[in-house]
Amino acid sequence: MSSSFVQGFNSLRLLNLDDNCIAEWDEVMKLSQLRCLEQLYLNKNCLNSILYPDNGQQNELEATSYWPFQNLRCLLLGDNNIGDLVSVDSLNLFPNLVETRLSENPIADTTSGGVPRFVLIARLAKIKVFNGSEVTPRERKDSEIRYVRLVISRLHANAEEIKQHPRFSELKSLYGIEDERPSTGASGPQTIGSGFLSITLKCVGASMGEKQPLTKKLPATTTVGKLKFLCESFFKLKSLKLKLFLQEEGSPLPVLLDSDTSSLMDLGIGNESIILVDEEN
Repeated sequence: MSSSFVQGFNSLRLLNLDDNCIAEWDEVMKLSQLRCLEQLYLNKNCLNSILYPDNGQQNELEATSYWPFQNLRCLLLGDNNIGDLVSVDSLNLFPNLVETRLSENPIADTTSGGVPRFVLIARLAKIKVFNGSEVTPRERKDSEIRYVRLVISRLHANAEEIKQHPRFSELKSLYGIEDERPSTGASGPQTIGSGFLSITLKCVGASMGEKQPLTKKLPATTTVGKLKFLCESFFKLKSLKLKLFLQEEGSPLPVLLDSDTSSLMDLGIGNESIILVDEEN
C-alpha cells in the first residue's frame, strides 16, 4: 500500500476497536484520514501514549490540507496503559474532540500516582463529556480554579514545574487568581512545605449538635486523614466516623474529599476554603 493511512471507508462515522490488543499509537494514526469518522472506541487495548502529530510529522498531510482526525468528536480510551500528562494534553490538539474516556488508565488512578478528575478536566480545555458524564460549566469552572490553586502551591516548591502545565497561565489570567502563597506571619513567604492555609471547618452531621464553625491555620501538607483526626479533637467527636467535603463558592453540591492520603495541597484547596464535617451513614 503506497499510503500509510487506511484508504476508503469514506462514509464511516463510528469505529469500535475495543479489546483488540492495539499497543502502538502509530496504528491508530492510520485511521486519521477517515474524513467522516466522528467516534472511535479504543477501550481495553494496550496503548501507552497518545500523540497528535505536529507539523513536522505531517508529510503526507501537507498535500491534502486535511488535519488528522479532523471530524472526530468522541475518542474513548478507557482501560489502557496511559500514564503521562503529555498524552492527556495532546487531546487538546484534536480539532473537534468534545468527548473522551480515560478511566482505568494509570493517569486516572489516584491510588497509584494518577491525578484526580478535576485536574484532567482543567487540562482538557474543550471536553464536554468525560468518562461518561457531562462536564457542566460549573464543574469546569470549579475544576479549573482548583487546578490553578494546586499549581500555584507546587510552584512555591519548584518553579520549574510550570513547564508541565501548559494551561496554567491562561487559566490564572482568566479567573484573576492571585498567588495565594501561604506564609507564617512575620517570617514572610515560605515554601509550601512550611506554609499554612486558613481553613474554616463547619459541622453538618445530624448527631453533632450545635457547634460553632472554627477557623484554623493548617499546614498545606495536612492530609484528609489527619484533618479528620483533628476535627475529632476540635469538635469532640470521638465516637463518630467522619467524612469531609469541600464547599466551593457557587457550587450546588460540596465535593467529597475521599482520599485520606491526599493533602490540602494535592487537592488544590486554597486559602480561606470551607470544609464541611459530616458523619458516615
